[in-house]
Amino acid sequence: MIRQVGQKVFGGVNSLVGFSVARYVLAIGIFVGVVVFGFVSMRSLGVDLLPSTNIPVVNISTSYPGASPTSVDEEVTQVIESAVAQVPNVTSINSTSNTGNSRVTLQLEDGTDQNAAANQVASLVSGAARQLPQGAGNPSVRTFNPNAQPILEFGVSGGTASQADVYDYVNNQLVPALQRVEGVADVELSGGSQRGVEVLLDPNKLSAYGLTPQSVANAISGSNVRSSIGTVTREGNSLTYTTNAKLTSLDDIANVILDAAKGVRVSDVASVKDSSTATGVTRVNGLPVVLVSIQQTAGSNAVAVVDGVKALIAGIKLPAGYRVTYSNDTTGPIRASIASTTHELWITALVVALVTLLFLGRLNTALTVIAAIPISLAAAPILYKLMGFTFNQVSLLALIVAIGIVVDDSIVVAENVERYRAMGFGRVEAVLRGASEVFSAVAAASLSLLAVLIPVSFMGGIVGEYVKQFSLGLAAAVLLSWLEALLFLTVRMAYTPDAAPLGWRDVPRVLGRLPEAMRWGLASVRTWWFWVLAAAFLAVLWTRAENRLLLLTVLLLPLVLGVVRYLWGALLAVLEALTTTLHGLTDRLLVGVREAYVRSLDSALNASAGVLLIAAAFLVATVLLVVPRMHFTFTPATDSGTLRAGLRLPSGLSLNTRNELVSRLEGYFLRRPEVRSVQASVTPNGTNLNITLKPKTEREDIATLTGTYQQALRGMFSDYPDVRANVFSGGGFRGQGNSQSLTLVANNYDLLKQRAAMAVNVLEQNPNVLSASSSLDNTTLENQFVPNPGLLAQAGLTANTVAQALGTYGSGSSGGNVEIGGVTYPISVELDPQYLQDDQSLLSLPIYSNALQSSVTVGQLGSIVQASAPNSVQRTNRLYSLDLSIEPDPASKLTATQLQDQLTAALTRAGVIDNLVTVGKADRNSAFAIGNRIGSLGLQAFALSLLLVYLVMGAQFNSFRYPLYLLLPVPFAVAGAYWMMFLVGGTLDIFGVLGFLLLIGLSAKNAIIYLEFVVEQMQKLPLREALIEASRLRFRPIIMTTLTVLVISIPLLLNRGSGSEFGKSLSIIIVGGISVSALMTFYVVPAAFSLFERGRAAHPAVREAEVSVPTGPPAATPAAGA
Repeated sequence: MIRQVGQKVFGGVNSLVGFSVARYVLAIGIFVGVVVFGFVSMRSLGVDLLPSTNIPVVNISTSYPGASPTSVDEEVTQVIESAVAQVPNVTSINSTSNTGNSRVTLQLEDGTDQNAAANQVASLVSGAARQLPQGAGNPSVRTFNPNAQPILEFGVSGGTASQADVYDYVNNQLVPALQRVEGVADVELSGGSQRGVEVLLDPNKLSAYGLTPQSVANAISGSNVRSSIGTVTREGNSLTYTTNAKLTSLDDIANVILDAAKGVRVSDVASVKDSSTATGVTRVNGLPVVLVSIQQTAGSNAVAVVDGVKALIAGIKLPAGYRVTYSNDTTGPIRASIASTTHELWITALVVALVTLLFLGRLNTALTVIAAIPISLAAAPILYKLMGFTFNQVSLLALIVAIGIVVDDSIVVAENVERYRAMGFGRVEAVLRGASEVFSAVAAASLSLLAVLIPVSFMGGIVGEYVKQFSLGLAAAVLLSWLEALLFLTVRMAYTPDAAPLGWRDVPRVLGRLPEAMRWGLASVRTWWFWVLAAAFLAVLWTRAENRLLLLTVLLLPLVLGVVRYLWGALLAVLEALTTTLHGLTDRLLVGVREAYVRSLDSALNASAGVLLIAAAFLVATVLLVVPRMHFTFTPATDSGTLRAGLRLPSGLSLNTRNELVSRLEGYFLRRPEVRSVQASVTPNGTNLNITLKPKTEREDIATLTGTYQQALRGMFSDYPDVRANVFSGGGFRGQGNSQSLTLVANNYDLLKQRAAMAVNVLEQNPNVLSASSSLDNTTLENQFVPNPGLLAQAGLTANTVAQALGTYGSGSSGGNVEIGGVTYPISVELDPQYLQDDQSLLSLPIYSNALQSSVTVGQLGSIVQASAPNSVQRTNRLYSLDLSIEPDPASKLTATQLQDQLTAALTRAGVIDNLVTVGKADRNSAFAIGNRIGSLGLQAFALSLLLVYLVMGAQFNSFRYPLYLLLPVPFAVAGAYWMMFLVGGTLDIFGVLGFLLLIGLSAKNAIIYLEFVVEQMQKLPLREALIEASRLRFRPIIMTTLTVLVISIPLLLNRGSGSEFGKSLSIIIVGGISVSALMTFYVVPAAFSLFERGRAAHPAVREAEVSVPTGPPAATPAAGA
């Protein structure tokens, strides 16, 4: 039959279409397999908020116990910086020096192998380690771990139990259980009181026995050793020997020998006792807690990991009075955002289905086209699984966009097949004729989209990770939709029998078929499938039902089947009648609009040059009026439902005072009705609050709330004039909030510290800034012991020896660990607090001098000076730096770039920024820096995509000229998108750039559908008539494909749920671009083709050559027997 049809069809039946229709079982098997694999892949994919980004970063951490931030900076950090300065491909070197710890971070060029770089850094750092001061640890080199941030935090409170007991329970019982949960990489604890053992030294006894504090610590740690001796082989047997000296009690520690000759033990110079140490306070909703932070393994499903942890906690029987309170669940925004996006997905699918029903009319045909949505989308999860992607905002956004695109090919094929059906052809022949006729147009349209999507997926860096998941996911769906429309839709339309056309008059007849349906149900007991269904029904009841009498309900199964058949038939009848009615109204409206358009096109062709001039003026106006006003950002400001708050504190405040001030701030937020939880942390180095809000539907937007909070907090600390509270948004979406930062750098740290206060004052006077703070705000009063070199020399001591002794006296030295009752506790050797009450008591402490064979007091070696010291020292590219944190006013209309420029200018005018203090280069992977690059990156990607589409179209039409007509709507689509974005006051982000790239393929798609028919009609008609006839024939599919693409923007525009900000710019671009490009396809493309091709068409030889341009693969004769 196919061969007979092929002989009658002009140009023959397309070989692929003919093969799929002839081998329909193979076609069905292939696409059913794709759907099954897609479903399996979908269930195994991880879930995340945004794509995982591989940032090439190397971190070097070095400990220097007891050293101040300034000492760490000068003696450790700068040494490390100098050593790694020669590492290639480094874009920036950032460092932070805290009390007792140095961290140096190397940012590498995109694409750099960070493991190879880490090996080179480790080699350089090991050489520099010899220059580090005695007491500094060995530098640790690690690559960046994107999963280092906790995905879940919760507090464990113990009621009347002590904080030490709570910490012990969590550390020794809860943590091991949590570490066994699948996907958990690490569990960290903070807050509470850690139990340990204190060895409290008596300085007078040390002096009497001629001992130093460090010798006591060394003796204790040296008595607690487990090491291998070796292996001895004797008569074929291997014996392994180890040294096992273990401290198991407080008495063991007290009996450690310090001086064997004199018989001096630890108990002779110190007291040994249990202790519980708390260096800070952590609370959740006002209750003191031990805070548990959960980190996930690479590639794991964050939502599944959190669910596993919560399931474990729910199944654990906690001690009496203990309670778990979740304070920071990062999967909350992920769940809400994914749920919102999934909701958009369903709405988009329903709207597209409705458009298809209205335009195609036949219920069977419409459902056949709608089936292309799940079939085509199945390709995306398969690719996501193979590429290691997750379901996130970007990958799901690709699926939403795909819904409106994947049906385009099916619509074009189905509409053309229905046109042949209307002409009287049978199902199979109409399918072969209609699908073969549009094969070339559908192929060219799909290839034009693929030519855009696939190449841009090779972009590098963080932007590349976003583009890759979107473009490849969409490309997979588009590719399968093309194959599905030609190879599987044709099978469904060829072999699916038509339902009898039903109108409203037929509905009562169908509703009266209940007796017939019940007879069918009773008769079904004679079929094999009935008993299979009955067995499955019984199996479900057996496993689920507690009352076995319910098994008797299987006797009602025939009646249930009859009712279901009746209801299904009635529903289809009503739906068919409704579809017929609505299609009639739509069709009459569409025919009227089409004829009006054809008449207007006839007039426009008489003034083709005028049409093109008007179109050119529109482009010029866009370039001059709109493009210069457009601004770029990386990702949109989002309402994550999470806020951060903190206090700017003066020097010298005790931990108790800090705690009292934070309690005020904490209490304010706990009283707010929109706040769900408050996690507060108070340490000597700073204060921090993480506030989790209720869902967006139950409160105001986060920008408004931030302004409200900032205003309310200004008068809260009037009794402490130097205390300032700050609130910042953006904690939950990994920094994608409204907050901004500005870095100042200088070679002189003291100068930078002076400018910090000036900078904050200047920023807070700006009307577009709600609040500002500096990383140098938090300082402490530091008592610095300044040794006298001459006195040190007389005593035969060095500054390092004195520093070690004072370090042990003040902050303690580690004496190793003791194992008591199977639990390991740390041993701290330190001065008994009663001997260290003030400066004078410190100066009275003895230090033993071997040279003098006696002790000298600290006061005989130097003096104490009080000074303000930073909590941390920051450096950027080997210059001292400070970070200015800025919270923009929600009412401000300035973009991030505009605000940064305005603030930089204000700081320059105020003298904060000059030749000595300058603005540091932003981290190239910060949202602000990427936003500044988005414009140029988008332009490069757009130009490349345009070139590739041109080449693909040129190859498809075998012409260098025709692709210019096909791409003519593209600049107008871009102009329309710019105008739409300008009118709504939006800012272009990475998703908007993706929308511009899509416009190339989407806007050219309609031109391909139109121009391909023009070329075909030119074989039978003059140019002008061919243009008009093609416009009439292609008006319906162009309108349908345009509407299906436009409707995907409706849910994105109207959605107000969590994460809805991500799709806004994309939807705006699509609405503006596709609307204008459709108009250009209807008028500008015919006008340009008429103006520039009428000369060629007037010459028969040229005309014959032009219309003979091959527009698709050659037809093949179907295999024998087809």
